[in-house]
Amino acid sequence: MWMGLARSLRWFWREYRRDRVGVVGLVLLAVLVFIAVAFPLVGDSSVIANWNNYEYFKFYPKAVPPCWASMFTGKKYTKTVFEPGSSIVVAVDRGEDGLLHVWINASFPVTGDTPPNDVILVADMYYRGGPFYVDRFAVVRPDGSVVDIVSPGSRVPLGLVFGGVSSRSGNVSGLAVRLHSIVQNAFFVQRYVIPSLREQGFGVSFADAPIVSLNLFRALFSSDVGGVLAGSESSVLRGEYRWVVRVVGPGGSVFSFVPRRLVVSGSCYGVLGTDDRGHDLWQGFLYGVRWALIVGLVTSALSVFIGSVYGVVAGYFGGIVDEVLLRFAQIVYSLPMLPILILLAALYRPSIWLIVAALVVFSWQGTSFVTRAIALQVRQEPYVESAIALGAGTLRVIFLYVYPQVLPYVFASIALSVPSAIITEASLSFLGVGDPSVLTWGRILHEAEVRNAALNGYWWWVVPPGLGIALVGLTFIFIGSALDRLLNPRLKR
Repeated sequence: MWMGLARSLRWFWREYRRDRVGVVGLVLLAVLVFIAVAFPLVGDSSVIANWNNYEYFKFYPKAVPPCWASMFTGKKYTKTVFEPGSSIVVAVDRGEDGLLHVWINASFPVTGDTPPNDVILVADMYYRGGPFYVDRFAVVRPDGSVVDIVSPGSRVPLGLVFGGVSSRSGNVSGLAVRLHSIVQNAFFVQRYVIPSLREQGFGVSFADAPIVSLNLFRALFSSDVGGVLAGSESSVLRGEYRWVVRVVGPGGSVFSFVPRRLVVSGSCYGVLGTDDRGHDLWQGFLYGVRWALIVGLVTSALSVFIGSVYGVVAGYFGGIVDEVLLRFAQIVYSLPMLPILILLAALYRPSIWLIVAALVVFSWQGTSFVTRAIALQVRQEPYVESAIALGAGTLRVIFLYVYPQVLPYVFASIALSVPSAIITEASLSFLGVGDPSVLTWGRILHEAEVRNAALNGYWWWVVPPGLGIALVGLTFIFIGSALDRLLNPRLKR
């Protein structure tokens, strides 16, 4: 028995590998299965676990394309950099004026043709005995020029620069100081930034506060600061930048500033960019492979198995049994699947397994019609009649003599039914009635639609999930077509 099975498998593999399309499908399936199973190795599980935790992605750039897109746009993007604390230097001294002086110097690179989206200094800060003030806030540019955002001696309250903290005492863990937020603060710009820029000779007035607030961050990284402040365009000045902050407080005060990292939120990120909340779309794409295979294979296998058994039973018994079973299958087949699935999702809490179960309920009828027709022919074969004459039981005849004849069709149908299941699940998720706790390609497309990704030109958010669905579907179509040609004698070349 086992030797016969081994010979059959060798014959099957020898014939299958002659079909180039089938081999391509098998290779693609192997890659997809590897990605699905080995995601903890090839992906980042923490990103998926925190997908709904927007605090986790607060330092990621928002709605930026993948870095390789520069090959097609001709524009070199500034990459996102998560620098360790070693790029930040903190010095504390007692000045001749009797005050406590804390110098914070943070260095970071800008290498692309586009300015960064933000520069974020992350640190732990402990201070008491204030009040404390920011006595200087400057950006030292690669060409040696210095742009003072707060000119020396301005004594800006600590909270205006460090994000609403108290000016006298506090203990803050994970403080995030965002350069972009600072220079776009309307009050801060009007009260401190414009006077500082005027002292440096930039032709801005207090009436220009909205324009300065809008353009200052970009101007800091441009080759023509004054021109950008006035609303014109300018190229990015590449090189090493330095962010200098001086904090002063009473001589007997305590100020501890322990840097964690400096985040340069660039204008591109990773393999597939990010969405408008900073999600790493490459990780979402990789993880979506797992659920595409689970939904597709489970739905297809169950629906084809149920449909094939149902059809064989109907065809074998014939008569009134066949008539009743056939009419029931036709009634279920005529029901509109998508509206019913949407209704079920509205009535019950959306669940991926509920969707799979519903897909199985509405997907077995097509298989049953074909296997019923095969069973009607096979039951009249001499070997079936001989088995019945020798006293074989009904179940034995059905599953040992009739059902094996439909197996070639069953194997091909399982592979060919996978794309339909994947597309249906993606359609439900796209319409917003999928499982919100499971990250699928359909859910990514739904979030892209809700946030107008296509209208905003965020192609990296829309195209990859769609291509992923198409690729998985094509993989199983290749395999199913090869199996059909191999196991169906009428299709053999």
